[in-house]
Amino acid sequence: MPDDQKVTPPLRGIPPIAVSQTSTLVNHTGSWKYIRPQYRDRVAPCNVACPVGIDIEGYMNLLREGREEEARDLLLRENPMPAVTGRVCHHPCEDSCNRVQFDQPVAIHAVERTLGDMELDAPLPRPPGRTRQETVGIVGSGPAGLSCAYHLARLGYAVTVYEDGAEPGGMLRPGIPEYRLPRDVLDKQIARIEAQGVEIRCGMRVGDDPGWDQLGHDAVFIAAGAHRSRDAGMEGERVPGIERGLEFLKRVNAGERPDLLGKRVVVVGGGNTAMDCARTALRLGAEPLVLYRRGRAEMPAIPQEVEEADHEGVAFVYLAAPTASRSVNGRLVGLECTRMELGPPDESGRRRPMPTERGRFSVRADLVLTAIGEATDLDTLQSHVDSEAGGVRIGRLGTTSQAAVFAGGDVANEPRTVADALGSGKRAALGIDLYLRRMAGELSDESLAALRLGGGNVSMTRWRQDDPVRRATPANEVVSGEQMNLNYFEHAARHEDEHLDEVSATHAFDEANRGLSHDAALAEARRCLNCGVCNECELCLIFCPDLAISRRTDGGFEIDMNYCKGCGVCAAECPRGAITMTQEGL
Repeated sequence: MPDDQKVTPPLRGIPPIAVSQTSTLVNHTGSWKYIRPQYRDRVAPCNVACPVGIDIEGYMNLLREGREEEARDLLLRENPMPAVTGRVCHHPCEDSCNRVQFDQPVAIHAVERTLGDMELDAPLPRPPGRTRQETVGIVGSGPAGLSCAYHLARLGYAVTVYEDGAEPGGMLRPGIPEYRLPRDVLDKQIARIEAQGVEIRCGMRVGDDPGWDQLGHDAVFIAAGAHRSRDAGMEGERVPGIERGLEFLKRVNAGERPDLLGKRVVVVGGGNTAMDCARTALRLGAEPLVLYRRGRAEMPAIPQEVEEADHEGVAFVYLAAPTASRSVNGRLVGLECTRMELGPPDESGRRRPMPTERGRFSVRADLVLTAIGEATDLDTLQSHVDSEAGGVRIGRLGTTSQAAVFAGGDVANEPRTVADALGSGKRAALGIDLYLRRMAGELSDESLAALRLGGGNVSMTRWRQDDPVRRATPANEVVSGEQMNLNYFEHAARHEDEHLDEVSATHAFDEANRGLSHDAALAEARRCLNCGVCNECELCLIFCPDLAISRRTDGGFEIDMNYCKGCGVCAAECPRGAITMTQEGL
């Protein structure tokens, strides 16, 4: 082999490598990559879990930046009653918070309550201009009806709400005690909805006066609540001394104060109504006992309400059900009960309670309150819309078998929580707007997938296409904790709600949960990880080995693909999972 063709052996085991004789201004090193990074704002799991469909991460980030007014506005775009939900919502958003994997979930309910109270203290808003000629009637002024009315008014419609009772609020008013939801908070929240141009007419039972054919609206939303208590199914349920729990709450919330001092009050049930009955009876001087046929883990009541009832001194007997009442000389003295055990799951997905052979037992009772669920009144609806399983059959946006008639909330057998009702009313508002615009020839069929927050509830902001938050290539996908780099976050204790002392709480109807101070709420907002969203922490810029990342003039970042080699360091280091690696050319 000629000397000029001999290959020089590698030095010290180093293989031959390519050496460029030119600068990177000529040799674009990024041309070697096959994957590339991309900034993508994804959806935080709390947003997906919220039944109302709130951009929780969005308003938390605005609070982190000190933009309180904008944070409040972003919240109000989706939730017309934040001061209410901040107090009574079961906050599934906190169960989904990625911070659970790190230390403790963010106290989202407390931050929402603070923003809601800020709104109540602000001047009443000016009503939005009416931009639509159509009118909409709402039957029922509970959370579903008020939510639908609020959103439709903000979309430019004239809205009239018809309420059977003497005051608006639906079950929020007679069904939730003042120690959980003060009446002045509810009244102020409803006044702010009316300030949007919503007209509320009380003392009007649609179907009787006025009749359905007398409403004269272009669309109607049916949001009648569940006001009929179910029977407990025990022998002697109609004797004096046994009362429906919901009727008991209505009387007390209307101002009555029955003398229960020293009496044993047995509450049958395990839902929120049962907890409200027990804690109300406690405040009236009784010795309450909750009798529930399943275990504590299966109770449908909000866990926090169960914990607070337990802390206040309410007694519980689990895996037990009443079979008959016992009376002496016409006076109730107790209940005969049977022990239960949990069998295979039933239609609700929970294990079915079944009587055991461990025998029967009795409990003393001066008053029994049954609270095992409520049913809707469909008597005036049967000839107007199709029903199923005791409720109106609806589509995804509240559509019914009648073209211009929509329904939602309790009457449609949707989950019976305040937050779910608010979300149901919002979906129906979007459905009504879509229907009326189609009838006016303004819209063709629209895809709803893009309107849902990562598969959760719909976003009114997305429907209106006026998002005030700047997004970096938004992607409607949920980010998990495994897709984030939690090593960059510091552990911080959760700010817990302040409560009245036990003596004060159980001897009056003052609000028991006092929430957080303004400063504590802002500090809690700063615990939010802002999952899935770039908040310009600059770690990508710092760690990029090719200096391919730079800041834009608007504060965001850009990647020079001429020099990015697709190593993925930026995506691996991103604390919030806001950078994803995609195949080159896609």
